[in-house]
Amino acid sequence: MSQSPLQCQNLKAQVDEILELLHQESALRACDITPVQTSLGKAISPKFEIVFAGAFSAGKSMLINALLGRELLYSAEGHATGTECKIEYAAPDRERVVLTFLSEAEVREQAISICQQLVLLTLAI
Repeated sequence: MSQSPLQCQNLKAQVDEILELLHQESALRACDITPVQTSLGKAISPKFEIVFAGAFSAGKSMLINALLGRELLYSAEGHATGTECKIEYAAPDRERVVLTFLSEAEVREQAISICQQLVLLTLAI
């Protein structure tokens, strides 16, 4: 049986109450509640991330526009966007578009950082 959003409005208070009861029981005080707190944070957070990745002209922007039900991202044949885009919810009267362009040095720095994180040989960029 699923709960309606109205029944879940007090989720944080309910979980906090359960954790407090857990803390009051001496045999359970040593339990690690970090995973519960992490899961609660994710459950009540209004933000989440979905990553779309693919080759140029694969239709990522068109897919995102279709999912949003409107033309938010520019899409065309060829390299239409070619940059990282972040979309966050905003009320209709507060919507805005912020474009951030990286310099060649910043792109090079990010590429080297990603290569290092992936334990790849540093490219001669």
